Amino acid sequence: MIEVLKTLLAAAKLPASETEIAAYAAAYGPQRAAVDALYEVSAARYADPALRFRASARIEDWSA
Repeated sequence: MIEVLKTLLAAAKLPASETEIAAYAAAYGPQRAAVDALYEVSAARYADPALRFRASARIEDWSA
């Protein structure tokens, strides 16, 4: 795992100390589990999470 991480950082030309690499490797497991959990919500599987800019949208004054 650490060798893969070192290879990826080198390919991206991102410098990292051995301490940083060890921290990245240690954090990978929990981070991967958190990302996987996002896809386990079946109701949100095909939801569009992005907000879209619509030039034709009208701003309505709701305070009136």
